[in-house]
Amino acid sequence: MWSGERFSRGETAGQQAQLRTLLQGNKFLLVIDDVWGENVWDGLLEIQAQHGSPGSRILITTRNERVAKRMGAVHIHHVKGLNEDDGWWLLRTRAFLDENTGNLQDIGRQIVQKCNGLPLAIRRIGCLLREVDPKEDDWGRIYSSDFCGLSSRIRNAINMSYLELPYYLKRCFVYCSLYPEGSVIYRQRITQQWIAEGFIVTQQSTTHSSYTTVEEEAEKCYDELLGMGLLLPENGAYGAERSKMPHLFRSFALLQSQDEYFIGNPQDIGDVLKPCRLSITTGGAEALRNGIRKLKCLRTIILSGSPPNDRALGDIFQRLTHLRVLDLGDTQIECVARSLGSMTHLRYLSFANTQIREIPSTIENLRMLQFLILKNCTRLNALTESLGRLTNLRTLDISGAGLNQVKFRFCMMKELNCLQGFIVSPGGARNGWQFQELRSLDKLTSLKMLRLERTLTGADARQSALEAKSHLKELELCCSTDDGISEISRAANIKEVFEELKPGPSIVSVKLENYYGHGFPSWLASPHFQELKRLTLDGCLHCQHLPSLGQMRSLKFLAINGSNLSAYIGPEIRGAPDDGVAFPKLEQLVISKMSNLKSWWGLEERDMPLLMNFRIVGCPKLDSLPHCLQHCKALTSLHIDHVDSLETIQNIPALKELEVRENIKLKMISNLGNLEDLKVVDCLLLDVVQDVPSLRTVHSNERNSTKLPQWLQPGKPFMLRRLEIVGTEELLDRCSSASAPYWPVIQNADHVFAYLPNDDFYFSYAKSSSYFHKSARSLARSSLYSSPSFSMSVVSQAEEVIPADEIRNNSEQIGQSTNQSWMSILFTVLLFVAAHIFSLSSEY
Repeated sequence: MWSGERFSRGETAGQQAQLRTLLQGNKFLLVIDDVWGENVWDGLLEIQAQHGSPGSRILITTRNERVAKRMGAVHIHHVKGLNEDDGWWLLRTRAFLDENTGNLQDIGRQIVQKCNGLPLAIRRIGCLLREVDPKEDDWGRIYSSDFCGLSSRIRNAINMSYLELPYYLKRCFVYCSLYPEGSVIYRQRITQQWIAEGFIVTQQSTTHSSYTTVEEEAEKCYDELLGMGLLLPENGAYGAERSKMPHLFRSFALLQSQDEYFIGNPQDIGDVLKPCRLSITTGGAEALRNGIRKLKCLRTIILSGSPPNDRALGDIFQRLTHLRVLDLGDTQIECVARSLGSMTHLRYLSFANTQIREIPSTIENLRMLQFLILKNCTRLNALTESLGRLTNLRTLDISGAGLNQVKFRFCMMKELNCLQGFIVSPGGARNGWQFQELRSLDKLTSLKMLRLERTLTGADARQSALEAKSHLKELELCCSTDDGISEISRAANIKEVFEELKPGPSIVSVKLENYYGHGFPSWLASPHFQELKRLTLDGCLHCQHLPSLGQMRSLKFLAINGSNLSAYIGPEIRGAPDDGVAFPKLEQLVISKMSNLKSWWGLEERDMPLLMNFRIVGCPKLDSLPHCLQHCKALTSLHIDHVDSLETIQNIPALKELEVRENIKLKMISNLGNLEDLKVVDCLLLDVVQDVPSLRTVHSNERNSTKLPQWLQPGKPFMLRRLEIVGTEELLDRCSSASAPYWPVIQNADHVFAYLPNDDFYFSYAKSSSYFHKSARSLARSSLYSSPSFSMSVVSQAEEVIPADEIRNNSEQIGQSTNQSWMSILFTVLLFVAAHIFSLSSEY
């Protein structure tokens, strides 16, 4: 075994010779730690690796996913941050504290969360906590501080990642810090703002096959930040459409941008700072108007927090003529001033989720505007004709708006590539557009069409020429909610319409919403769609059978929501895949609100080889899971909710995470050899959880019960790292001390956390120190119920679960009381024990 060689900074040829000598003819495991450069493989390792014997392996660690992909890694393992328990242990030990830390545990766990589980950060903050008094106020000050400012080692570690970024990615990374701490960053929103700021540069090829939009380049930047861990996906959202910026990275980004960015109340800016990007979290537009004279160079305003003043916004529109990004989404603005047209450099404008009633005609002056977001503006009833003169517009999102009158046309919008909310009105009425309006939009990559039930014939729909749009990647076809009129003729007509809306072969994502035809359009099962990765069938109530979806070679995400399918899903869903494997790339599957579904069969053992996540919700008649799941070697997460006829979950060997909610007949969970995390919510008949040797975390939520569920009773202990219990005060009181009835359950877990149904903390327990940390409410009840009468009531209620030695312990504790009832209590306990022994002997 060889280790520890350090190459000098000499010529690459010399390094290669040394490495070749070490590897020549040997079967080796080469470990290379903390790789930053993407050219390490091409420049140093690829040729050298060929000199080893068969069976040699190379293991690298890196913070950049692109490095691993560049090396052609067979397997990429994403290292997650420490969980809260491990993070708290590390923080506590680095701060030289035992586990009996009182109220410090709460603030300590908040610090761990703020560190996002990063060991380096937790260790450094722990060392800092060692230097202050172990008091809640002192720890609170550190929690509220900027961690990057506290520790140069943390700052330097992040700086290494930052310096490796190309210049355009540095700007994108720093820009993310404009969003308030902990807020969700949406992929489309942030990438559009990057483009509006001019951060994204594309090198357009003259060949059609190499055509890349600036939006695609921006999304690559977003994915790179995700790959380097500088952004974290939010709640496992498919495609990472939502993310958050970890506190440490946001703090570092703010340090890099402190001269150009400001977050807070504009009145606090002072006379020295001249920020060009501003995120207003307090003070609102009124505060901005008061300081507007010293902020003439502003390029970006993101307004959140306090409600805006419509009149103050009018002044801002008139004076800040150099703005490129104005995001007023989710504010309480109602009126948009005509001075909006003064911001002639504006590229991005959002009024999403606001109560605006009208867009002024002066918007036509915004000739550089690229992104206009009017999503969910429910009180916006009309759109002005001048909107059609925005010739540089790339995205128009009017989905969810309350439009009943549109006056503009699309013929001048040659750059439009994303149109969300195209309202169909084939008769030429002003409450929508005819299909031929889409003909001139040759660059469309994303299209959402609404109110398709208005279409009279398939011939009308054919005029959209969707199949000829070679750049179209995302398509949503939506009817209004079914009004109960489903005559055969109407259903046949809508099917004819959808047949004519067939997209081209480059389509990546398709969604059908509230489609009421009696059969899916034939093109949906066509192997013609080799690039289709995402398919959602939502509210297709009258389709009795699913198309042959299994032969879609690239499908990664499939969701079927709200369908009155026949009672069975059979082999028809497989189709006839070329290599005999159905759903070869499917990773996520969602089945929900299928009221008639009783059984699913017909898939074979080798189908769905990459399925990782399966959610099934609201299928009350389904009595068994698909048999093929036991052969899905990648299936690690399963969520089952309101599947009322299901009685057992068993024999899924790869499963690691299982969540079951309100499954009223579920009785048994069994033979899940790799299950690590189990969450059970209101499954009242569940009484057997067995053959789960890897189980480490349990969450039990029986909101209205005063007893632990049967499967978690003391006679069936699990050796857990973490146990979470949600229940009534009566239940939690029976778990909250070493003399409580459910102590045998509690003592088998390393860490226990108890919460009331409203999520209020009640108590926690640490096995290593046998310490209970209780809320004020729990302490009050402990004091209230510490009287002898309560001690007796606990014993009598827990008759079937308290072992005899625990009763003796209780009697010993009671015997230490100094009040006059000592003898009567002891006598009563002895009578209870005698009666219990007598009842046992009588059974024999």
